[in-house]
Amino acid sequence: MHKLMTHINFSDTSLKLHQSGILFWPEKKIAIVSDLHLEKSSFFAKYGRFLPPYESLLTLQRLCKILKRFSIKSLILLGDTFHDNHGYIRLSRDSKKKFDHIISKYETTFILGNHDRNIAIPNVRKVFNLNIGKINFCHEFSSSSKLFEVSGHYHPKFVLKKYNNKISKKCFVISRLKIILPAFGNFTGGLDVNSKVFQSLIREKCDYFLLHPKKLYHLPSRFIK
Repeated sequence: MHKLMTHINFSDTSLKLHQSGILFWPEKKIAIVSDLHLEKSSFFAKYGRFLPPYESLLTLQRLCKILKRFSIKSLILLGDTFHDNHGYIRLSRDSKKKFDHIISKYETTFILGNHDRNIAIPNVRKVFNLNIGKINFCHEFSSSSKLFEVSGHYHPKFVLKKYNNKISKKCFVISRLKIILPAFGNFTGGLDVNSKVFQSLIREKCDYFLLHPKKLYHLPSRFIK
């Protein structure tokens, strides 16, 4: 089963999963995106580990392009928007212009993550969590079994190994009470949903939606070991 957008019902609310890894709440005109990890390349450059220096601009351009296609008014950045607390001041002129354009165009809530907990960005509402209706938005998964929650942090991906080949795809993790978003950033790794970390994290039955440039692939829980 695959398509570009997938509708899900979560906490009696209709949400849309997008193949880019963005979660949309059409009724509220909200877009939710997690783990951009902007300026990851410049952070590692300080320690002699050089990555292509354009990931921030590419990530922001991709985000801006997708958001333009939808009628949204608000944006929730779900944590680790920057790779470290000084990432914003290291943005190139073009990247900063693009980032500032996004946060000025949409009413933006910047949820603090473990990487950017003490970041200083002007004209942005910064919080540790945000409650809208019955849904709590935060960076890292809460163990509360009674809380409807949307989070990021774990960069979930599905890894399939067969013979000498390995397929790895970022994915949404969806249970009755929890949604974990994939990392949106260009240079973000991931944690295999088959790992013991995920198995201990969510004890409910989950569905997995794998990202693809043109499609979302739905994997029910029976496909996960």
